[in-house]
Amino acid sequence: MKFFLFFLLLASCSEKQSQYFPLDKIKSWTYAVEIIPEVENKIFYKKTNTSIGKKKIKVKNEDKIIFPVLREDGTTFFYEITDKGIFRKGVRYLKDQEINLDDGRLVLPSSIKLNKTWSNDSKTFLILRRYPYYDYKATTNFKIDYKVVSLNETVKTPSGIFNDCIMIKGEGQTNFIGDSEIGSIGIKITSEEWYSKKVGLIKMVREERTDTDLFGTTKMIQILENYKKR
Repeated sequence: MKFFLFFLLLASCSEKQSQYFPLDKIKSWTYAVEIIPEVENKIFYKKTNTSIGKKKIKVKNEDKIIFPVLREDGTTFFYEITDKGIFRKGVRYLKDQEINLDDGRLVLPSSIKLNKTWSNDSKTFLILRRYPYYDYKATTNFKIDYKVVSLNETVKTPSGIFNDCIMIKGEGQTNFIGDSEIGSIGIKITSEEWYSKKVGLIKMVREERTDTDLFGTTKMIQILENYKKR
């Protein structure tokens, strides 16, 4: 009886967090993305993530259930739902033949409650300056700390108004060593993400703030334009 109750508890936790990241319920999500650098022109584009559905693969002679999500550039991300939460377990680029899985990046914990915290390894990725033949990016590793700061947000998007959303805030900082002229750049990163039940990520705002006027602050706004159910 105790085992049965424990199993129900794990199932309910898994179901709760998977409602906010419904890989088996939504076929595709289309987002409008705007990158707003302080010292450069804005960049605007759209991207679509397509959920392929549940797949069984064998890793080290062990069967695993994963959920591949295909992006428009041919990159596939692989997610796994466990009793600890939803993890992004790996990526396969268009040129790759094999799936490379790792310990994973926790997207949402199984326990969605106010003030819940966790950490992930991440990278800075926003463009600092654009030149005629290349984009100058400060790409460096850092650790970002996440926290559930609200359970009842209302978010307006082009695809509708979503109530009772959870909001997650992430914060981190790092240093980027540029060339001899640029030197060391301090970067503070903040991320705000909103998830809606039975839909998933509906909005994200990420800011990378440098300590130099040469690059200033770059902000990325990603918002849901459309989604298709299975």
